[in-house]
Formats: sequence, C-alpha cells, structure tokens
Amino acid sequence: MKKLLGGMFLGAALLVVAGAPDAVVHAQKGKKTGTIELIESKDGKFRFNIRDADGTYLGGSAVGHATEKDAKAKVEEMKKVLATATYVSKKTEETKKDKDKSK
Repeated sequence: MKKLLGGMFLGAALLVVAGAPDAVVHAQKGKKTGTIELIESKDGKFRFNIRDADGTYLGGSAVGHATEKDAKAKVEEMKKVLATATYVSKKTEETKKDKDKSK
C-alpha cells in the first residue's frame, strides 16, 4: 500500500512536470520546464528524480531498476496511470492494517 501511495504521489508529480500539455508549449517558448533525472546509483541500478522548473526536488524512485531503459519505462507507465488515477485518502492506521493483512 505504501508503494501504491508513493507511486501515486510520484505519478502526480510526473504529470505536472513532464506530462502536462502546456509543458511542451513552455519549452517551445524558451521557458523553463521540469526534468526527470535518470541516475545510476552506487549499486549499479537506475533510479529517477523529478524536479520542477526551478530545480526543486518533487519525488523520485525508491526502487532501483536494472537498466536506464527499465527506469524510463516505469516513468512512462506512471504517466499513463496518472492520466486516469483518482485520489484516495488513507490514514496511517489503515495503511498499517492493510500491511498486516498481507502477511
């Protein structure tokens, strides 16, 4: 459940940073846009960070991906999910109960 909520948060950030149609328009007019950084970490796995137009960190992947291509594929998958996703509010206790049920 924690991964789902984290993914939803990151996905929302991705939509705002990279998936918004006006981001393309701003880039064409020379205005700053957000970025998705693909990073090879010390363990040899690839992760991504999402930054807004000012370079402020918005989120990133906690899970390492085997290749840069795999990390990009996850970013693209998140964009698709965000296009149709809805918000779900959860309390910490509910999340803990969900976790306990999965054991």
